[in-house]
Amino acid sequence: MRELRARMERLTAAAAWMDELATEWSTREYTGGADEGRITATVDAVGTLRAVGIHPLSMRRLDSRALAEAVLKAVRRAEAAAEAAKEEMLRGGLEAAGVPHVAALLGDARRTFDERASPEGADQL
Repeated sequence: MRELRARMERLTAAAAWMDELATEWSTREYTGGADEGRITATVDAVGTLRAVGIHPLSMRRLDSRALAEAVLKAVRRAEAAAEAAKEEMLRGGLEAAGVPHVAALLGDARRTFDERASPEGADQL
């Protein structure tokens, strides 16, 4: 019974810590860049685009198609940074709760989903 109570206390503490982490994570912004950092995109924690910055040099030297591709690359990098921060937060919280095996399972499930969702993995469905 003591072991169960200790485990519940650890889970409760980990849940409170995760709540603090989630609050901090949700208020942060994540930035991605392209064209040697001259194009930047900023997203919030869930990937909503907040800002795009384009240096005048990029506007002069890139044609419209290359500029659009660079902006998209910056946005994707910002979204990837937000996603990586979320994954790190979840993994840390699960490890703090004493259930690191669940974190590993989540990582495996994420990789499988990404593989199947990618154009190369579409034929595996």
